[in-house]
Amino acid sequence: MKKIYTLVFVVFTFLSNTQNALSQAVVNLTNSNLPIIVINTLNNATIVDDPKVDAHMGIINNLSGINNITDPYDDFNGSIGIELRGNSTQNYPKKPYILETRDGSGNNLDVSLLGMPADNDWILLASFLDRTLIRDALAHYISESTGEWSSHSRYCELLVNGNYMGVYLLIEKIKRTNSRLNISKLTLQDNSGENVTGGYIYEVTGFSSGPGDFDLHRVIHYPKEDEVTTEQLNYIKKYDTDFRNVMLSTTYSDAANGYEKYINVNSFVDELITQEAMRNSDAYGWSAYFHKDRSNKLEAGPVWDFDQSSGNSTYKDGASTSGWIFPENDGYIPVFWSKLWSDPRFKYRVKLKWEELRTSKLSTANINSFIDSCAVLLGQAEVRNFSQWPILGVFLWRETDGYQYRNTYGKEVAYLKTYMTNRMVWMDNELNKVAVVPLSTDDTFDGNSLVKLYPNPAIDYLVIDTGEENTDLVNIQIYSNTGVLVQNAGLTTGNGLLRINLNSGLVSGLYHIKVASKDNKWYSGNFVIIR
Repeated sequence: MKKIYTLVFVVFTFLSNTQNALSQAVVNLTNSNLPIIVINTLNNATIVDDPKVDAHMGIINNLSGINNITDPYDDFNGSIGIELRGNSTQNYPKKPYILETRDGSGNNLDVSLLGMPADNDWILLASFLDRTLIRDALAHYISESTGEWSSHSRYCELLVNGNYMGVYLLIEKIKRTNSRLNISKLTLQDNSGENVTGGYIYEVTGFSSGPGDFDLHRVIHYPKEDEVTTEQLNYIKKYDTDFRNVMLSTTYSDAANGYEKYINVNSFVDELITQEAMRNSDAYGWSAYFHKDRSNKLEAGPVWDFDQSSGNSTYKDGASTSGWIFPENDGYIPVFWSKLWSDPRFKYRVKLKWEELRTSKLSTANINSFIDSCAVLLGQAEVRNFSQWPILGVFLWRETDGYQYRNTYGKEVAYLKTYMTNRMVWMDNELNKVAVVPLSTDDTFDGNSLVKLYPNPAIDYLVIDTGEENTDLVNIQIYSNTGVLVQNAGLTTGNGLLRINLNSGLVSGLYHIKVASKDNKWYSGNFVIIR
């Protein structure tokens, strides 16, 4: 059953001459350095928002790097079902689509598209309001850099029923599969005990939910609305509600019975970092996903929807590179985000993860390099895209100051780079003010038992105490907070209490330790290095 949404009415103001240009533009695509996707609906049927219409899709992706419209379909050549997707984005002239690949009998067919893992559900993002065409890809790069799963994507140029539609991002739909969000599969019989505890995917959205969904703008995505049982829906609704109620209590930060009892804190740290680094005006309350695996805690993410982020919307003072998004409650942002930030331990974990990432994947140089690499890749295709959709320097909706002067693609890319640089520097300065607090070990890192670690924070050495006097320790591994092995002590003898020297190259940050005993029992814990 298709969800019924009460859409927010969105007003787009186009200059009259631009309106005419949008309707009259004709781009003749002959070749591209990007993959070319050609979609033709059966009997030239109009693509609508439900149901999916039958169509044929061909993808040209030559190894030579130059794709001619006359080349054979070498990446995919087969049947699909296609419909419009999105809420307010369906009002844009450049339409976003969702499609499913099918076999000759009309059944779902898992295929690999453009080198991405095989599946049957795909999305074509139009990125109409994002004149760089980069913001969504950048956000997924940042999220993946934190260690979370994030949708893979590929740029392409799209033709639908012979009409050139422009540059699109072919991207994985968020769903439960082994190659995407790898959580437990729920059957109709999984209604009690441990089985009913997962897995689930749901969304917090400003749009009204449909029949069978939660209340309070919470929408179930897995299991699907027409497949989820009453017991399953009641379970995940109660779990989410219990977490929210704890966050409203005076003991929400209690280590034993507060929020850490309900959520994987690292995932919430990662979600906040991605949303705030992009200063996404739609963060937390619109297209905000959560998932829960069987017998595990609730996790934030995966991230989605960044076309109005990083200075591309006046909503919530979006042009500013300063200020946090999560306190700017518009009636849709769950209050638990600001409550989490009020806990010194959570804030300190954000600080540690951010500082670690800023020395590596999220350095200013790496962010600028990622943006530049996308811009270079799109260097030819963007000309055709903005010939078809002449919106550079034109007011559309919620434009930030100076939009009229950013009348070339290069100026839009430069604006994004400057914005991201200034935004991350602001976050550097703000998180540098966060006070150091002791962090206790927790169970978010795999290991059979917890160890005591001191001094914590540490500088040059660490004492490991398993609490078991006669345990012989034989292997010690230290990981960064992004899961990279940074120190391996190898075979080391001990009796449950051991001091090790920390490598001098380890920078300040949060680390995980795994310790093995001779009987192959693993212990784990977290500690902080300050240097």
